[in-house]
Parts: sequence; C-alpha cells; structure tokens
Amino acid sequence: MKAILLALLFSVTLTAAPKVSLVNLPMHGKQPQVVTDAKGVAHIVFLSGKERATDVYYVTRSNGKFSKPMKVNQIAGSAVAVGTIRGPHIALGKYGRVHIAWNGSQAGGGSPHHGSPMFYTRMYIDGSGFEKERNLMTWTTALDGGGSVAADGKGNVYVVWHAAPKDSPKGENVRGVFVATSTDGGKTFAKEKTISTKKGTCGCCGLKSFVDAEGKLYTLYRGAQKFVNRDMTLLIGSESGKVNEKIVGPWRIGQCVMSSAAFVQTHNGVLGAWETEGNIFVGQLGGKTEPTKIAKHARQRHPALAVNKAGEVLVTWSENTGWKKAGRLAFEVLAKDGQRIPTHSGQQSVPVWSLTAAYALPDGSFEILH
Repeated sequence: MKAILLALLFSVTLTAAPKVSLVNLPMHGKQPQVVTDAKGVAHIVFLSGKERATDVYYVTRSNGKFSKPMKVNQIAGSAVAVGTIRGPHIALGKYGRVHIAWNGSQAGGGSPHHGSPMFYTRMYIDGSGFEKERNLMTWTTALDGGGSVAADGKGNVYVVWHAAPKDSPKGENVRGVFVATSTDGGKTFAKEKTISTKKGTCGCCGLKSFVDAEGKLYTLYRGAQKFVNRDMTLLIGSESGKVNEKIVGPWRIGQCVMSSAAFVQTHNGVLGAWETEGNIFVGQLGGKTEPTKIAKHARQRHPALAVNKAGEVLVTWSENTGWKKAGRLAFEVLAKDGQRIPTHSGQQSVPVWSLTAAYALPDGSFEILH
C-alpha cells in the first residue's frame, strides 16, 4: 500500500510539471529575444547571416507556427553576432508597437577605435515593416557590450547602453550606464544621460533593461571597479528621474566574462537572473530575499526567464559556451514558492555566438527558443 501511495505521489509530481517544448528558430537564427502581448502572441527578434556583419529579423509565433520572417535593419549587415551579447533586444510599447535596439557592426558605421553605434528602430504603425535604424549615441563612445530597450504603455521608450564619454581616457574605469529616453513612442529621443552612480562597467558584457508593471525602469549591468570587481549591479529608476543602485551579485575576477541578464514580471514583483562565478542566480529584485543559486551542472551562462499563469517560472541557460565555442541548453522550472519542479533538460545544443530565450503560452506551458 505504501509503495502504491508513493507511486501515485510521484505521478502527481510529474504531471504537475508544466510542459516545456524546445523550438528551433527559423533561418538558423541566433541570439533570440522574446516578449509576449496580451493575447499570448510571441514577438521574437534574432540574428541571421555572417558573424561580423549580420542582419536582424522579426517574427511572431502563435498556435505553434512562426510568421514569415521580416528583416528589421535597412543598412545591410548592421548587426554583429560575435561575442553573443550584442544582438537585438525587443520591447512592446503603447498600442503594442514593437521597439528594437541592437549594437551596430562596422558595416553599420562602427570602428575599432570608437566602438559600435547603438541602433534603434520601431515598427511602422500598420505593422508592414520597420523604420530605418537610428544611432542614438550623441556624446558617448566606445560601445562594446550589448545595449537594451524597454518600453511602457504610456509612450515611454528607453534605450540603455554602457559606454564612455567622448574624449575620455581609455579603460573600463571611465565607463558608465546611459539611457536615451523617448516620451512620444520612439519618434524622438532626448540625448543620453548617465544613470549609474559608480564609474566602471565590464566592457564586453551585456546589460538588460525592463519596465515593470508600475512603470519603473530596471537595468542589470556588470560593473568593473578596480578591474577585478565585476559585480552584477541593479539600477531601479522612476519617472521622476531618481535612480537607486545596488550590487546583487558580487564577483571578483580579473577578466571580461561576456555575461548577460534577464527579467520577468511575476505576481510578486520583478524577478531577475544573472551569472556569478559560473552559476546562474535568480532573485526577486527590490526586496530583501537572497537570490537562489541554480544547481550547477557545468559553466552556466546567459539566463532567460519566463513565468506562466500559475506563477511557475522557467529558467533556461547555456552551458559550457565560450569564445567561438558552442554548448548545450539546460533549464529548470521553479514553483510559485520557489521550489524546484522535477524536469528534464535534455541535451540540445546551443550554437556558437548564440543563447536561448523563453516564454509562457496561454495554457501554462513553456517554449524555449534556440
């Protein structure tokens, strides 16, 4: 009888785990990013083409099918895949309009001495295509690691990157985090302004920005104070302009780690994920709880997050990827209370210069894009 009860309990645990499907991107795409709209439609951007002069593509996905890929950039080869963290980011703004930002390539106007342009575009209001990309950098230079974009339903659009002021000396210690803000849905942008209070950012690391349900702008970036203090740092800003800055993941290492970060809105607030010392950490941001370390199987990199209607959180990441090195995909599902739900990650590969993205479907299941 005891054995039967244990078997039934184990069965319930397994069936309680949400379904997780692995989905290949169209066009052998790399570096996907995804957001979903109120109807559950996934809006996806990715790179496809040559490594150092590649193109940005946009698709939607619903009912298990992709739309026809739409090329985003008008300047041929204006994006770059090398380094994994320089690809496009996507946000949905007022009226569900699509906003995209990415690091430009040398073909797009970048140079070894002055870095890349920070490109931004938005979809035409009729959804037929995208405006020509614009470089939003006016007085900053040396863009290296990837920028990001975030938007709200009021018409505010934020493009965030880390760079150095023009004519400043070389080195990571002079770098800061900057934001260019639009209040008219991306039609015009004010000149970029500094939002980090500490000087020094990890030059080849990405950052991630996100607007929460209350309209606050969140940014996770990796610092580089005294070269070895490469701490994951959280910025939380409000419409009033006040910014709070806090270290959430200390990491003492004297090298550039090419890391990235992720956000998702949950019932309890904003959840963030990042890499520290080869581990993925997941934590509720702005609160007092300590972040959770995902069980280590190998070198963990480039986390992505998704949450379903039950409050379950999917965490996916790459393992053992590196410079010119492919790896494998892994994931875990966390219950609403943070407890791990038994899942099977599988052994799907992650291509060179790529990472994963994830989202929840209306039925509570998840899809991982790779």
